[in-house]
Amino acid sequence: MLDYSNAELSEVIVHSIGMAEQPAIISNQTIDISDNLLNDVLKDYFLRNFKSEGFYSFEHSSNIELNEIYSFCSDFFDGNIDFVDFSKKVATHLKHVSVHPNIKSGELYVVAFTDMVVDGELVDGVGFFKSESKEKFLHVIQEPEGLKVTCQFGTTPRKLDKACLVFNTEKNLGFKLSIIDNTNRDEAKYWVSDFLRAKLRNDDFYQTKQAINLCREFVEEVVNPENNFAKVDQADILCKTRDFFKANEEFDMKEFEEVVLEEPQIAETFRNYKKKYEEAVGCDIPDTFKISTDATRKSQKFFKSVIKLDKNFHIYIHGARERVERGFDDETGLNYYKLYFDKEA
Repeated sequence: MLDYSNAELSEVIVHSIGMAEQPAIISNQTIDISDNLLNDVLKDYFLRNFKSEGFYSFEHSSNIELNEIYSFCSDFFDGNIDFVDFSKKVATHLKHVSVHPNIKSGELYVVAFTDMVVDGELVDGVGFFKSESKEKFLHVIQEPEGLKVTCQFGTTPRKLDKACLVFNTEKNLGFKLSIIDNTNRDEAKYWVSDFLRAKLRNDDFYQTKQAINLCREFVEEVVNPENNFAKVDQADILCKTRDFFKANEEFDMKEFEEVVLEEPQIAETFRNYKKKYEEAVGCDIPDTFKISTDATRKSQKFFKSVIKLDKNFHIYIHGARERVERGFDDETGLNYYKLYFDKEA
């Protein structure tokens, strides 16, 4: 859980990071954030888009101390480097890894925060925010002869392009990070992979999210009409999966197979599919783990079970598979669904 309601900006500095052939503009002083309006706009811009969607940590193949941003953050949190020098090191490293020709130039804000609450713990932190997208806006200026309107380009405070919050906690695990990358095309994955060198933590949020993705893909690719499963069977498993994750605090593979999949043959197929999924995605979903309510809530869109019949009807299945009957009418030569219910709402 993230709570920024009492968070404060302590220091802010901005650098300009040009494209590969352009030089960086490195600032030597921080921004004056004493103006309440500017302070509020900046804080809202930096923090409003961060949600509880799983945490990352810095990583390195051999020694975490060799991860540049981890090392810079460690020095800053330990008081071994001042904020301006810290920000310069971060900006220089970002410029160094921004080598792909499709990486956009932009401003890099480096920010120090206080009083952020992360999973119930009060911590300080630092943030890196790269603004790449510019929008046109009208600027009205009052002059002696009247009002003058000019068109200018600038950064909208409504959207973050790339951002990272580093919380001063769990240093031994590579710190706890929250990351945003809204322009994460294949050629621009440098933010997470090259600049931060971070990985998603294998915690309950990640495990729940991967397990739900596994179930969804299993239903789409295996429990389908091509394998002689009716659409209503797909909807039934999705509904049971949704109810299982919402009703339980812990995921247990054996219980899931008994409650959701029911038939031993389908359960065996699911176990085989799980192995292939883990190899393809590069993850390991344990047979038991704590279910994350945040991950479950954010995955509700995966559980929409809609059966589309030609262009005339949509049937929304929310449960009660035993009350849905599918058949074929010889007289009309058409398929049909029969629904049993107690009363109309």
